[in-house]
Amino acid sequence: MSSTKNIFYVQDAQIICLTKELGTVAGIAKVLMIGEKSLNVYTKRIEERFRKSLFIRNRQKKTIELTADGMEMYPACKSILEMMGGLRDQGPVNPRDVQGEVKLTSTQTIIEYFHLPYLVDFVADHPKVIVNLNQFDDVYTISQSVNEFYFTTSVENDTDTFSYYPYHDFVQKMWASKGYIKKHGLLEKIEDLYRHHFLFQRGYITSKIMGTDKVKSALGECTQEARCFVISGSRIIDKSCELGLGIMVGSEETIKLSGLNLERVLHNYESDAVKIYVKAQKSFLEKDIGKLFLDWIFECRDKTFSRIDMKPLYSYSPLLVAKTQRS
Repeated sequence: MSSTKNIFYVQDAQIICLTKELGTVAGIAKVLMIGEKSLNVYTKRIEERFRKSLFIRNRQKKTIELTADGMEMYPACKSILEMMGGLRDQGPVNPRDVQGEVKLTSTQTIIEYFHLPYLVDFVADHPKVIVNLNQFDDVYTISQSVNEFYFTTSVENDTDTFSYYPYHDFVQKMWASKGYIKKHGLLEKIEDLYRHHFLFQRGYITSKIMGTDKVKSALGECTQEARCFVISGSRIIDKSCELGLGIMVGSEETIKLSGLNLERVLHNYESDAVKIYVKAQKSFLEKDIGKLFLDWIFECRDKTFSRIDMKPLYSYSPLLVAKTQRS
């Protein structure tokens, strides 16, 4: 294998060894924390690099075993993994060596403004990591997979399995376009909201949006005589508000990041803070890829707030100690 050492990855050795020792697609995918389809892609790439047929796949039984050429490589692969294990114990991890598959599930706002601007560089810097994005704007419980990072507003009774990291508190405020304010007049107190137009997602005002009990009561009375537009999709609400259809509720962070041409109305009004957590499986955070991706999530957060001259409310200490050069 000396002639191919420059293109031989640690994951190649892992897959070859796991094929010999486990023999099932599901078992190998579970250990590596990747999808079964991704495993199939990896095995094909390994064969392409070595220009040899290394795996025998039984798609019906979902089994996989090594060919004679694969068995020839097995002892050397085993030695590589043992050696890497020893090296890992002696020093910090090189981020470019981290490999596997990871999922990021959050709202459109967080994915679009906090992570997409930095995703291209992350993919380039970590060629062995597969990233899956999932926009998730509705409020209901998901079945979170092991390798998934999920943004949530509540800490459940599962802290023995999951870790929760405070991300930021988003305070909702009221906004309208200059054209709307010019047409309907200034709004300086709650009572001014009577007979105005409201833009709401999912058809109701939540307690978190309303704020204190006094404001909740006043807003409830106002909205009884208001014209409410129920809109599905935050981007449609943003644009509808910007065009002057009505008043929307949103955080100052979102307004700044999206560059919406809106003015704040009711300066004395703020909702209760909506605290966002990053939820992750503790077992996944024991893996280098889990630590690496969680570090990146918060690195993106800090860069994003810096862009709009704001600061996140919660500090974060990186889990993965990275070295800048290969040893």
